[in-house]
Amino acid sequence: MRYRRGFTLVEILVSLVVMVIVTGAIYKMLTSSQRLSRAQAERVSLQSNVRSGALIVPAELRELNTVLGNVANTDVLIALPSDLTYRAMRGIGFVCQTPTATEIRVARGSYSAYRDPAATRDGVYIFIDGNPDVATDDVWLPLGVTAVATASTCGGTSAIALTVTPSTTALTAVPVGTPVRIYETMQLQLYSTGGKNWLGARSVSAGETSMQPVLGPLTANGLAFEYLDAGGAATTDPTAIKSIRVTIRGVTDQNINLGDGSSGTLASVQDSLVTQVVLRNAFRP
Repeated sequence: MRYRRGFTLVEILVSLVVMVIVTGAIYKMLTSSQRLSRAQAERVSLQSNVRSGALIVPAELRELNTVLGNVANTDVLIALPSDLTYRAMRGIGFVCQTPTATEIRVARGSYSAYRDPAATRDGVYIFIDGNPDVATDDVWLPLGVTAVATASTCGGTSAIALTVTPSTTALTAVPVGTPVRIYETMQLQLYSTGGKNWLGARSVSAGETSMQPVLGPLTANGLAFEYLDAGGAATTDPTAIKSIRVTIRGVTDQNINLGDGSSGTLASVQDSLVTQVVLRNAFRP
């Protein structure tokens, strides 16, 4: 009769020890890989967040206009270090019929915009050319919009009719083809909610009372505006602003491992980007 020899207790213990060592090494490798992957994802998200802010904010501000000493024609209304209220351009078109003192009609085919004008939410700028031979008396006249008829006509041409306020006799002398710009009053601000900081936006003219998050999270000083005049010097006069330097400072949403993935301190990571936007018609001397 043959006897089959089994494993001894020592052999089994050795096998268990080897298995534990191998399993521990695999687990450590997987954990390290997971931490590294999460850290990379957080860094990519952070960089994308900062880049988006450096594109979105300048694009919103690029169409602003300021006129030295002329508050009525200056689009920058409130200029604070992390809080900016302004007239945001939302569309442009051209007059297709001689206006009345209270109505302007814009050719639908010439109107280029994010959306159709909205009564009370939007205002209108219409170009008033004084003496054609004198540039200094030209002005963009700001008016309120009390009603909008999006299915109006100019003769047989589709048009948008804007009822404006106040009644302005000078409108009756505006020629066909005059440019009209639509704007709404907006606010950009660094604000906190849920224990984190965000770049927020709201439509002041639409009556929005709370900020809507645009991007984030940001650091405690994650949004900074620097207002510069035609010579590049800092200014606190909204009518003198010719360019705005925007700084976006982002932070990772979660703490990440600052080591090689297997060891190191867990902490948030920050990144920043600075961009400068020159305002419309901001000619330098």
